[in-house]
Amino acid sequence: MPSYAVIGGSRGIGLELVRQLAMSADNTVFATVRNKSSSTYLNELVAKSTLSNIHVLEAEVTDHRTLKAAAAAVAKVTNGSLDVLIHNAARMELANAYRGLTDYEDDDKLDTEFLDSFKVNVLGAIHAVNAFLPLLRKGSAKKIAVIGSEGGTPEFVWKLRLSNMAAYGTTKAAENLVAVKYAALLEPEGFTVVGICPGFVDTSSTAVEKPDDTIMSILGGLVARLPAISTNFTLISTEASVTRILSLVDSISTKDNGSFIEYVEYKKDD
Repeated sequence: MPSYAVIGGSRGIGLELVRQLAMSADNTVFATVRNKSSSTYLNELVAKSTLSNIHVLEAEVTDHRTLKAAAAAVAKVTNGSLDVLIHNAARMELANAYRGLTDYEDDDKLDTEFLDSFKVNVLGAIHAVNAFLPLLRKGSAKKIAVIGSEGGTPEFVWKLRLSNMAAYGTTKAAENLVAVKYAALLEPEGFTVVGICPGFVDTSSTAVEKPDDTIMSILGGLVARLPAISTNFTLISTEASVTRILSLVDSISTKDNGSFIEYVEYKKDD
């Protein structure tokens, strides 16, 4: 039975990853969340499942101890192995997510947001991979997929003139590089480590926060500019995004190690 761990599975893309993976009775699915009791959507999914193949574990990506405890819990179920790790956790606090480098009230608040984002988006990915790596080494697939963002790539940021989303984009760029570092480190062991961009995904149905008028205006401007640089980059559903992600996870092999698989297809420059 293939085993999957989804880091950050309480809502949005993570929740849909768990749902689609758990549809197969052949899969054993582990989902980490910060708080079980408040993970309403995931709890509902587990309650409705007839296969009993979803295991929910509490872990905070900024606390490596909780991730190691989650890995130990997985090991008890799988006899010490794990086939696929999908790292989905990310910091996307609406109050700060769409701020640019000069949009903070003062430098202390800028520092706080950048450091908090770094802890989740960069160190969180490192701690998650490190915690589950002993299990992945004993697995049959040896696959790690880090859900990245084109907002962390220079080409997308420049073509879209995306000056806001500063802390998020900067730390997601660092996370993209973390995936490549693991790809280089684990290549001799036959691992496949990739970054995957999910696209511009509508996760509003399970969002904790609802965007205010200012954020909706920023998002509207973003969406309006996308057709100028891309042939396909439009708002898509979580279901469509995750179907693509899981298809990629299934099809990648060692020849894809170190890749960053983008969603956007850029228009050719005139």
